[in-house]
Amino acid sequence: MRLTRIILTALAVAVCMPSVGSAQYAPKWHVGDWWVIKTWHKSMSGEWVWDHMRYDIADAEKVGNRECFVLETRFQGLTDSLSSTKIVHYVRTDDWLVVRQMLTCTYQGVLRSDKLDRPLGLFGPFRGGESRLPRFPLKPGDNGDTTFRLTVRDDCAAMLREISGVADSQKVNRLLAEGDTAGERVMRPSGVVYQVREELKGNVGSDPLLGEEEITQSLQLWCDDQPWRLYEELVNYHGAARIRDVIERSWLVASGHRER
Repeated sequence: MRLTRIILTALAVAVCMPSVGSAQYAPKWHVGDWWVIKTWHKSMSGEWVWDHMRYDIADAEKVGNRECFVLETRFQGLTDSLSSTKIVHYVRTDDWLVVRQMLTCTYQGVLRSDKLDRPLGLFGPFRGGESRLPRFPLKPGDNGDTTFRLTVRDDCAAMLREISGVADSQKVNRLLAEGDTAGERVMRPSGVVYQVREELKGNVGSDPLLGEEEITQSLQLWCDDQPWRLYEELVNYHGAARIRDVIERSWLVASGHRER
């Protein structure tokens, strides 16, 4: 009888323990959440400059029959003033794909809005005005196959791969410390930090078969206590020697919640 109780207890513990391979992570968003990131990137003149961008989860709406977060983004000036131009991403609440984008701006005194639906969704380390959200939920410890795979997204089919795991604390501290500047310290995590590396492989040039192969990579750090990534590094590798070219780096500098 005693042996039976021991066996049953061991089985109960084994059933209740989470599997490392099945552990998942996705950010926790609520309407009213906001955050600000600062980005270090090259300007049109070729100089490295800082920009600040504010994000607001303004609402939740349905696109088709799927619930979406309405994520507004605007440039924020040095005096905390916000640009009148904003890009709105509709991010599905279940799989985190961006399925609609809207650009709202004032042109010659007239307010204009341009909408672009993305039924298959956007994801991956593409350049431009995208949010570059990974394919949440991340599955740390479940990276048996890290080869490039042909993946269809709304505007193209791309060779993509994604590798995620728990980030090394020394690496996290180093990357975050590099974002501290005079008068502005970047946000620090209070718990586990997850890292994800997404890579896009493709050919550039007029002929996709003869063009030079490039890899664009996004390295991101996420944690449970913040709604947005703590850090992102966007890098391009090109040429036969895989020359590394840093495109931009961004850090989370503020976050909060605004009641509706």
